[in-house]
Amino acid sequence: MRVLAIGDLHLPYTREGYLQFCKDTYRKNKCDAVVFMGDIVDLHAISFHEKHPDADGPSRELRRTKKAVSRWYKAFPKATVVCGNHDRLLIRKAATVSISEIALRTFSEIWETPGWDWIKSKTVDGVLYIHGDGCGGGIYPAYSMMRKMAQSVVLGHHHTCASVKFLCNPERRLFAMDVGCGIEYNAVQFLYQDRNPCKPVMSVGTVIDNVPQLHVMPCGKNEPYHDSKFKKRRSK
Repeated sequence: MRVLAIGDLHLPYTREGYLQFCKDTYRKNKCDAVVFMGDIVDLHAISFHEKHPDADGPSRELRRTKKAVSRWYKAFPKATVVCGNHDRLLIRKAATVSISEIALRTFSEIWETPGWDWIKSKTVDGVLYIHGDGCGGGIYPAYSMMRKMAQSVVLGHHHTCASVKFLCNPERRLFAMDVGCGIEYNAVQFLYQDRNPCKPVMSVGTVIDNVPQLHVMPCGKNEPYHDSKFKKRRSK
């Protein structure tokens, strides 16, 4: 298969141009499957952490998120979502007041994405796709997970990590890919990490016939996916 692995979105706080970059990468690499690596939504207003005073409240954030999800769903109507820790916030919050998950709507119902399969993990051609929370950190989180699982791994979750590493033995060739993300790190929802000198890497991954490749989004000044070019489009 020819899989496009899309990094964390944290909708609606996603980098301008990231959607177009993902669409272009899908087309150029003739992909036939899409896996979202989790944290499709952010849900800052209901998180367990302190809320920024300038951030949207729950109702406004929910409306903005549903609108943003609809744009991605239109672009990729058939996809797998390996659920992230932010995606599960609704379930985690409900559990704090003893509401069982069986009493809640499914993610597909909440976000109106019937063509998306929201699951814990996905294995395609022997490659494990999983969000990455609970998998440990470090410089190369996917590589650590690959060694633990003894299989090739693709991870999201770690915004500042984007790499491909291989491990070969006489019998097998394994790989580990951290796909980066697509977040707008200047949004107030991410100011908790503003002291970190390492910034998120804007990128996506492809796995084509079991060969991984990382695609870095050229979004610097005068590059094709710079924010300014997409904000001009929105204003027209």
